[in-house]
Amino acid sequence: MKKAGPDAYSLFLKISFAGTILYLLVLLITGGYGAEWLAMENNFDNFLTDHFRHIAFASDMKHFYFNTNDATFPPFAYLLYYLLYRINPNSWAVNQWKECRDYQYNPLVYLMLAILLVLVFKLVVDKLLPQYGNERNLLLVIAVVCSAPMMAGALERGNISFLTAVMLLGALYLKDTDTDTRPGAVIPWKREAALLLIAAASGLKLYPAIFGVIYIVEKRYKEGMRLLVYGLLVFLVPFIFCGGILGLIQYLKILFFFENQGYRSWTNVRNYLLSISDLLGQYENSAYFVKYFRIAENLYLIFCIVSMFRTKEKWKLALYTAGIMALYVPFSYRYTSVYMLIPLIMYLKQDKDKQKIIYAVLFALTFTIPVYGLLTPLAADFFIFTPIYIMMIYSFIEDWCRKKERQNNEDRV
Repeated sequence: MKKAGPDAYSLFLKISFAGTILYLLVLLITGGYGAEWLAMENNFDNFLTDHFRHIAFASDMKHFYFNTNDATFPPFAYLLYYLLYRINPNSWAVNQWKECRDYQYNPLVYLMLAILLVLVFKLVVDKLLPQYGNERNLLLVIAVVCSAPMMAGALERGNISFLTAVMLLGALYLKDTDTDTRPGAVIPWKREAALLLIAAASGLKLYPAIFGVIYIVEKRYKEGMRLLVYGLLVFLVPFIFCGGILGLIQYLKILFFFENQGYRSWTNVRNYLLSISDLLGQYENSAYFVKYFRIAENLYLIFCIVSMFRTKEKWKLALYTAGIMALYVPFSYRYTSVYMLIPLIMYLKQDKDKQKIIYAVLFALTFTIPVYGLLTPLAADFFIFTPIYIMMIYSFIEDWCRKKERQNNEDRV
C-alpha cells in the first residue's frame, strides 16, 4: 500500500507557525532581542508611514504631485485617502504625516480598517478554499497575518499592498464563477465585477494591471478589452481632481525618477543584485552596475510574461503575475512580498494530488518569521524574499527545461 505523502496545506501551517512562535519565544527569553532586526529598515520611526503620509498628501489634492516625489500612487488611491482626511477635524500640510498619525482616533481608524480587511480576506479564502473548512482556513489567515511580510511589513507600514492583494484574489474568484460564453449570452455580473476589481486595484498600485495578461493567455479577448477600458478610466479620470494634465505629466516624471533609482536591499531583482555586489565588496561600483541590473530585471519581467503562455498549470498564472509585482518594482520594500498570497491561495485551491510539496515549503518560508536569520549578519528581508526567488527559478525550470526535455523524449519515441 502506497504511503500517503505529506499534506501541503498542513505542512505550510506547521512551518509558518513554527517560525513565528519560535521568534516570539526568543523575544520573551531575551527581553526583546531581535525586535529591531525584524523591523523594516531596522527602525520604528516610520510606523504606519505609508498610510498617514498619503492621507497628508491628500490634504492638497491639486498640488501634492508637485510638492513631493513620494506621492507614488495613482490618483484613484488619493481619492480614498482624501475621504480619510476629510473625517479629521484638524488640517495638516502635505509634510505633516506624523501629526496626522498621532492625532487622537486616527490610529484607531486605521486599526478598524485593518481588522475589516482581514475579515474580508478570511471571507475570500473561504470562498476559494471551501474544501479545507472554515477552521483550517482561519489558521491559514492567522499564520499569514502573523508572518513577517504582513505583521512587520504591510500592516506595520500601513501599505495598501494587502488591500490590492485581497482585491485581486477576489477578482480571481469571481472571474471564473460563470464562464458562459455562448453567443448572445448575458455577461454575468460576477465576471464584470472581477474586471472592475482588477481595474480598481491597478488604480491603487498601478502594477496589478499585469493581471490583464491572464485574460490574453486564456483568450478572453473581449473581457481583456473591457478591462483595458476600465483601467484607463480609473487611472485617467481621477486626474481631474489631482492637477489635470499637468498632474499626469508630473506623476509620470515621479515614476521615471524612481525607475532610475537603486539601493541595497533584497526586495526586488535590481536591488537584490546590488546587495550581492555589496557583499562581494563591490559597493563602490554600484552606480556602474545599476544599468546591467536593470537589464536583468526587465529580462525577468519578460520571462514571467512568456512563461504564462508556456505553463500548463493554471495556478502559475497567479504565480507569474504576483512574481512580477513582488520582485520587479524597482523602488519597493518588504510589503511587496504580500502579493505572494495570491499564488499561495491558488496553489492550495488546486487538487491535492497536483500540489508539489516544494512550493508549500517555499511559501511557508516566506509567510513566517525567519527566526533563523538572527544567527546571521544578513537582514530579515533576505530570508523573506530568497524563497520567492527560489520559487520563481524552480517554476521557470519546470515550465521551460522539463517541458523541452519531455518534448525531446516524445520525439525520440
